[in-house]
Amino acid sequence: MKHIEKKMREEGIHEPLWDKGLGIRVSMYGKVIRRQKPAKATVVNDEAILRHARPIDLILARTMHISFIGLMFVIAYSYFAYDLGNRAD
Repeated sequence: MKHIEKKMREEGIHEPLWDKGLGIRVSMYGKVIRRQKPAKATVVNDEAILRHARPIDLILARTMHISFIGLMFVIAYSYFAYDLGNRAD
């Protein structure tokens, strides 16, 4: 992400003002890179992100997506396993 934002700053495109310190734009950058095409309506500059994304960024975006899905499965399993464990009492 630092590479992409550095290249965007060189073009005069700055990070969104609404995301100072939160890091929400990281997931948005990942979505754009995974999709490999700009969205019709977006809050980040899709064309600039795709222009400056490297092949490793696609791998990192996919890894981030897969790990998020895995985390959701673990959370859902933990919720239902805990709930079923309490019903047995």
